[in-house]
Amino acid sequence: MAVIGVDVGGTKIAVGRLGADLTTQRSVVIPTPDGGMGIIEAIAGLVSELSTDSPDAVTGIGVGLPATIDAITGLVAHSVHTGMDAFNASAPLEELTGLPVYLDNDANCAMLAEHRLGAAKGMRTALLLTVGTGIGGGIVIDDRIFRGGRGHGAELGHISVKADGPPCQGGCPGHGCLETMCSGTALTRDFRTFAQAHPDTPLGRLHVAGGLDSRTGLDLAQQGDPDGIEVVATAGRWLGAGIASLCNVFDPDIVIIGGGVSDAGELLLGPARDEYQARALPPTRRAPLVLAQLGPDAGMVGAGILAADAA
Repeated sequence: MAVIGVDVGGTKIAVGRLGADLTTQRSVVIPTPDGGMGIIEAIAGLVSELSTDSPDAVTGIGVGLPATIDAITGLVAHSVHTGMDAFNASAPLEELTGLPVYLDNDANCAMLAEHRLGAAKGMRTALLLTVGTGIGGGIVIDDRIFRGGRGHGAELGHISVKADGPPCQGGCPGHGCLETMCSGTALTRDFRTFAQAHPDTPLGRLHVAGGLDSRTGLDLAQQGDPDGIEVVATAGRWLGAGIASLCNVFDPDIVIIGGGVSDAGELLLGPARDEYQARALPPTRRAPLVLAQLGPDAGMVGAGILAADAA
């Protein structure tokens, strides 16, 4: 038996074939096409490619989307990065591939993978924050993924940590959400704000050259640039404030940080951990704050697990 796991992101789609032991046998990454049907057709083509040389029959497809999935209707309710609003993603993909399709939020898929195979293995209650262009969230409670009443739960990036902060992105009506304070998008904004005010610094010169964004700013910070380090540390402190609130609510056994911004490592996690420890109630400070173990493959693997569990 084999399954296909699909992780759809705003800029790329990762598709992998997982064997019965949930190890990845083969995977492909492509840029994300425009539009819902463009994405579906691209996934179908990759599923066909990965199925033809499979030593085992492919029994299903799991798809993780940067979206809220309505558990009642099965529709993609809203997705900032893919244009899939009130969109039926499973039916056309099933028609094109002839395989059953199972949908979930991409961070839920990443949480499923980390709980089954990674940092949260053996933990009954766990939190995951995927810090990338935006911030997604996944929660395990009593060994089960928490999805809420209609499947829209665990949008952890949209808890507000600064009520009068910047307006949130992607149709969220909030201000000062975690996503606006410490995501990759927020880091790009804050690096550039500093650079505009200090043009004679390494960040400033990089900005004048037109090459400053979250990735290049993080690279400077990791090379020891003190201004870059401070911008990342500020984002980390906001992240820690949010984690403290989440831990006070859920009392998890572990808190996991994934996503592209987590490549900053302790430059981000150190300040986040300090802020979390300072703010959380004493009984809920016990949860270690760690990096995800499965890296960029977590969403793809978790989507495959979703399909395997349904088989």
